[in-house]
Amino acid sequence: MAMLGYRLTQVLGHLPILLTLLTVLVLGVTAGRRLPGRSRSFLLAGAAVLLLLELFTTAWVAALPELIRSGGIRQYQTWSLAVSVVGWIGYPVGLGLVVAAVFVGRRAASPSPVPGQPRGTWTPPGGGTPTGYPGGPPAGYAAGQATDHPGHATEHPGRDAWGGSDQPPDAPPPVDRAD
Repeated sequence: MAMLGYRLTQVLGHLPILLTLLTVLVLGVTAGRRLPGRSRSFLLAGAAVLLLLELFTTAWVAALPELIRSGGIRQYQTWSLAVSVVGWIGYPVGLGLVVAAVFVGRRAASPSPVPGQPRGTWTPPGGGTPTGYPGGPPAGYAAGQATDHPGHATEHPGRDAWGGSDQPPDAPPPVDRAD
């Protein structure tokens, strides 16, 4: 009965990892178009390697008492070394494949579309003077009339009474790459 308790606790201890890896495999198989082909292949291969290693390790620890009892310490040492070598090779390979799945197929950052401007800066829409209002100016304003919101100070176009602006911030100064 004690042997059954040992095996049960060992299997239960490995169960969260086994279930997590099974979930990763199922999600990877059902990902469809959400994951590019190579990323999905790397993810499935890595998860499969890790799942097989975890099953192997679970079987090893469950069989350990029987192995020691039947073959003695010499046989235990030989098997322990073999299991360790498989783990030393397999876990980095499996984890490396999962990590590769994250990065494979990623594109390098493209250069800024406007020289001297950081990526993602605001540019006014084409077709006339921007009004600052989605869908055009409010009733009572002609298209292209004042760009300030009603009630804002008009001494400084584009600025409101508190010094705020509808315009994007200036581009940061160029970085000296000599450092």
